Amino acid sequence: MKYPKRLKQGDRVGVVAPAGPVDRKTLEKGLRVLGQMGFCPVLAEHIHEKDRYLAGTDAQRTKDLHDFFRNPEIKGIFCARGGYGVNRVLSRLDSSIIRENPKVFVGSSDITLLILFLVQQCSLVTFHGPMVAGNFGRYPMTKSKRQFGEILSGNKTGKRLTAKGARIFRPGIGEGKMIGGCLTLLCRSLGTPWEVKTRNKILLLEDVNEPLYKIDGMLWHLKQAGKFKGVRGIVFGEMVNCLSPKKTGGSFKEILKDVFAGSSFPILTDFPSGHGREMLTLPMGVEARLDTKLKTLEFKNCGVL
Repeated sequence: MKYPKRLKQGDRVGVVAPAGPVDRKTLEKGLRVLGQMGFCPVLAEHIHEKDRYLAGTDAQRTKDLHDFFRNPEIKGIFCARGGYGVNRVLSRLDSSIIRENPKVFVGSSDITLLILFLVQQCSLVTFHGPMVAGNFGRYPMTKSKRQFGEILSGNKTGKRLTAKGARIFRPGIGEGKMIGGCLTLLCRSLGTPWEVKTRNKILLLEDVNEPLYKIDGMLWHLKQAGKFKGVRGIVFGEMVNCLSPKKTGGSFKEILKDVFAGSSFPILTDFPSGHGREMLTLPMGVEARLDTKLKTLEFKNCGVL
């Protein structure tokens, strides 16, 4: 794996929208947060474009990504928000540009597919974390902001994450490289060149606003595709607003009992990484140790040089 250089105070960071269109007010709030952290945000050329439900055309969004990776003055790239559209640009991306210019890249939600591309196709450690408008522009995220700054700057206190509010579904300890993200997007990756590779991995799964029967279906999809074979552990995010209709009933825990019957790897749920009001930043592609008893996820390093 290639490790990007750590970020420091005063660094210029690119803010890009590879998926859905960006709300100007929440973006402005998020940009102020980056400034308070000591970064100097630079907006992508087409960040305010809108093409139906996309932040500009596929060509424009691809160009913005290429431009920021090529630009030596840009030390990191932060996504503004998710939404929809990353799957439309992946086949346009030039992986050689990215491999030759490794730098910190942070995103989540629809950006899950881009994380898979960067980690698996480009061998670049990439960060699943808060987005400028989608997260920093909406919530205070006090704990998340602190850990975000720590891990991206190489401060070792940012690589050991404790989630006191997490719940143990299956106890145990698991070790492996971290991968994963939004459950919907991981399922969307199946059958593509950037299909998620889960063997010997610690797998992050999270989602938002999906009824439980869809969560059930997506987990069974991953299982039937063999994606839980050889997994070393699973960390579920908070699964925000993923509820069952009152008429049908059922619970998330019941789904897990069905899907993971007979498996032995540790599973921790309600971890603050996803679409919640707090979102810890995880270095994808870095060795991690999941300890359900301690409710910790500890990385071998911060994912930066």
